[in-house]
Amino acid sequence: MANINRKLLRSESHFNLREKVFKLFAVLSVVLIAVFACLPENARGYGYSLYREAIKMSTLFNVRNMTALEGPHFVVKYPSDVEVAEARLVLNTAEKFYTPVSEDYNYSPSKKIPVIVYSSKEKLNGFFGWPASESAMGVYWSGIICVLSPKTWIDSDNPDKIEDIFVNSGPMAHEYTHLVVDYITRGNYPRWFTEGLAQYEEYKLTGFRFTETGGNLNQDLYSFNDLTQNFDYLPNQSLAYRQSFAAVKYLADNHGQEGIIKIMNLLSQGKSIDAALRSITGTGVDGFEDNLTHWIFNNISQFG
Repeated sequence: MANINRKLLRSESHFNLREKVFKLFAVLSVVLIAVFACLPENARGYGYSLYREAIKMSTLFNVRNMTALEGPHFVVKYPSDVEVAEARLVLNTAEKFYTPVSEDYNYSPSKKIPVIVYSSKEKLNGFFGWPASESAMGVYWSGIICVLSPKTWIDSDNPDKIEDIFVNSGPMAHEYTHLVVDYITRGNYPRWFTEGLAQYEEYKLTGFRFTETGGNLNQDLYSFNDLTQNFDYLPNQSLAYRQSFAAVKYLADNHGQEGIIKIMNLLSQGKSIDAALRSITGTGVDGFEDNLTHWIFNNISQFG
């Protein structure tokens, strides 16, 4: 009984500490957002980078007692209810995608990337304060990749099958791409852009695509104003994701990977997505939206 009480006390203290830290960051966020708004556009990225690293340090402090498994480029942290074989699969998969994604964007992280493995969607959702109905397999957040343990969502006892599914349908390529985009652009990107890049990268590397019927592009599409301002709140998330993928596929087909990198570099300088698109494609967001709509119509078979 004494051991149980100490365990409960430790859990409560851990929760209270995390709660206090999050409250502190909430207050600091309001102050920092106000400060960032007053900075020149090319200086805001530095402020964002400092803020991101502060949140990252706080999060890693909260998981400091988890077991760590290290590779050349990643450090996987996992709790006692996740098997070491699962953690190693997460690490090996992350390392597998590190080189191709990094080379695509000419980016090399200066430090090992932390990955936190959660043993249930409730624990993952609980950390972010999400409702239980959320079912994300992975999340990129402030320099950290968070994923569900493979056995949480893969219904098999066959190690080879688990590995095949996790590598080819799991979140590692997708979430690492989010991290790369965030660091290169210093956080200055619209949601549709990073979601499109993450899907495009995993499509190239594994062939995986979101194929929900609700995302059929042969219907009224969202405006890019909606995709930029309200992405997470759009009622048809499948369509929002499919449009994002199509937008990046259009950029890649017409302006190449070099064009995408140039857009990201302009964003890193504090330029708006409208200005970045105008510089590379010759038209701003409105013209890009019109051109993309026509391109989708002529290439609809690619997104069936």
